[in-house]
Amino acid sequence: MATMGVVRACAPAAAAAATAPSADTAKRKLSRSARVLVLGGAGRVGGSTATALSKLRPDLSILIGDKNREKGKSFAAKLGEQSEFVQVDTSNASMLEKALQGVDLVVHTAGPFQKAEECTVLQAAISTKTAYVDVCDDTDYSWRAKGFHEEAKSAGVPAITTAGIYPGVSNVMAAELVNAARRENDGEPERLRFFYYTAGSGGAGPTILTTSFMLLGEDVIAYNKGEEIKLQPYSGALNIDFGKGVRKKNVYLLNLPEVKSAFKILGVPTVSARFGTAPFFWNWGMQAFANFLPVEFLRDKNKVQKLVKSVDPLVRAIDGIAGERVSMRVDLDCSNGRNTIGLFTHKKLSVSVGFATAAFALAVLEGNTQPGVWFPEEPEGIAIEARKLLLERASQGATNFVMNKPSWMVETDPKEVGLGIYV
Repeated sequence: MATMGVVRACAPAAAAAATAPSADTAKRKLSRSARVLVLGGAGRVGGSTATALSKLRPDLSILIGDKNREKGKSFAAKLGEQSEFVQVDTSNASMLEKALQGVDLVVHTAGPFQKAEECTVLQAAISTKTAYVDVCDDTDYSWRAKGFHEEAKSAGVPAITTAGIYPGVSNVMAAELVNAARRENDGEPERLRFFYYTAGSGGAGPTILTTSFMLLGEDVIAYNKGEEIKLQPYSGALNIDFGKGVRKKNVYLLNLPEVKSAFKILGVPTVSARFGTAPFFWNWGMQAFANFLPVEFLRDKNKVQKLVKSVDPLVRAIDGIAGERVSMRVDLDCSNGRNTIGLFTHKKLSVSVGFATAAFALAVLEGNTQPGVWFPEEPEGIAIEARKLLLERASQGATNFVMNKPSWMVETDPKEVGLGIYV
């Protein structure tokens, strides 16, 4: 399978290269005694995040917070002497506040976030004045978290919601594309599209599978020329070229939080997000669930979790064949016809999601986030000059990482319109 070396051509970040913090500078800024609590730390995303943090910053003290004592203690022991286990139930406010004592940052990976009525972890973080990051992938939950902005600001607590790989790194990629277009006065951004591909389940655990199925019970919120529109989930198929190593894949509309946040924060009038998987029959299955299962079923977390439990052995078996490659493509179209993209590909979603989340965690610890609750694309959440380092950390091990290039430069089958001109 062909791959290409990591290409870092982040034009917006390059302009700030003189002031952007280097990894060495960032390390000096961060206290060597910093303590990070990873909630859901024995799970797929939490464990990957803790592992990435220990690799990026071996001096950090990492607390593995989980309900499962056996799994949590075992994982903490594997992580090394800088790690320890803390038993935590994220629904128990007093237990949370006790666990957060003496902690510099809490990373909330204990989903699913769908249908969660309370932001218990964020509220505990604000109460204990603990910096906060979550990997929320639910639109309603993310804006509920945003509702605590003034409370967090008054308490002096920096917090970022939707800070995983997608949403998360994809939001920062979009912000960099929009920033470059406006800085260069090269047309006004008119359309922003997020495209995601994951082979199989991406090595995801039951929590992420539950999230995926529950999204099929939600209307897709997108924006067209400034107007909010509602669309059918897993409809609107497009065949998108994700470049070498992935090539062309079908992707389908899903209701993802980066659409609303990018529309409101980046001010692009047309925004949408699509996702696809492989083998191809998984896409058929997702369409069938969206079209034939009752919406009430798909919105019932307990019923969906039972469904996930029943299909999990089959998913694992097929994952062993399909692998877990992940690719993100963010496209920006401007009023003068300019088209630029960002592209990120990694062989293992289970690894890359950890580095993505860890990149946000370190950015917060290093003082790049102002007090309040922010989305990743907000400059108060991740300072513009800190984005380059965040993307470098998040793309550890990526087989392809390109920013601010025309689409034909990365596509496997660009179209020639004549005279050596490609579109």
